[in-house]
Amino acid sequence: MNTVYIHINETLNQGQQDRIGNALRSLPHITDVQLNTRQPHDVLVEYSPHRGMPMHILQRLWSLGLHADVMSC
Repeated sequence: MNTVYIHINETLNQGQQDRIGNALRSLPHITDVQLNTRQPHDVLVEYSPHRGMPMHILQRLWSLGLHADVMSC
């Protein structure tokens, strides 16, 4: 498994976090998504090794109108 730590510029409420979690879980190769209300800008995503996967995650977040960056991978 690989993990990517993503920072989202927007402050997310619980509803937004739920929507983002569901959107990311719908992507192929995603095995887990962790969001925390105490850290509303941070997302941890675990995925099976697959070429270009961190970029696919960012593209999904961008499609939701979010400004996100990979902090570590």
